[in-house]
Amino acid sequence: MAFVNEVISKEDYIKYDLETMNKRLSYGCPARDWTIDRERNIWFRLYLERLDRDDNGAELSTIWDFYWKGSLISVETITLDRTLSDDGYNYGYLKILAITTTEKNYVVHREIDKKKNKILINFPKELLSHKQEILKDLKEAFEASYIGLGIYVKDNSRIKICKVDLEYEGELI
Repeated sequence: MAFVNEVISKEDYIKYDLETMNKRLSYGCPARDWTIDRERNIWFRLYLERLDRDDNGAELSTIWDFYWKGSLISVETITLDRTLSDDGYNYGYLKILAITTTEKNYVVHREIDKKKNKILINFPKELLSHKQEILKDLKEAFEASYIGLGIYVKDNSRIKICKVDLEYEGELI
């Protein structure tokens, strides 16, 4: 089965205990829809979009919930480029700022590698052996969700294809 975009059902809301997940940040504003692959037990949704009110609502960063096979992962990104071409090709270039597991409230440790001029992010240790698979599935979820537009992309929408490049530790996924 592949990813599908849908409104979160009451049964799924209870199954994944989203009420508790939604309260982990007092200022969070989680979406009521998601992108889910039930067969692989993976889902993805927008959790919080930080905007700069002083700069006409410019994006500061976005936090996404990425539930991957029993682990809730919080992914913080910033959009470096996003375009929609006339032929319905939606393109996004997002940079990952942080990847953390949320169950244990890990503090994100970032260091700057001055020689390579990039931020180094610590991947959650308990998921490190699955890093490449998680990043591949995350990219697939971003593309299937049309970078968070999900259920709002209708059959008659201009958007036909979504391609996402994710940058992690200076490398493209």
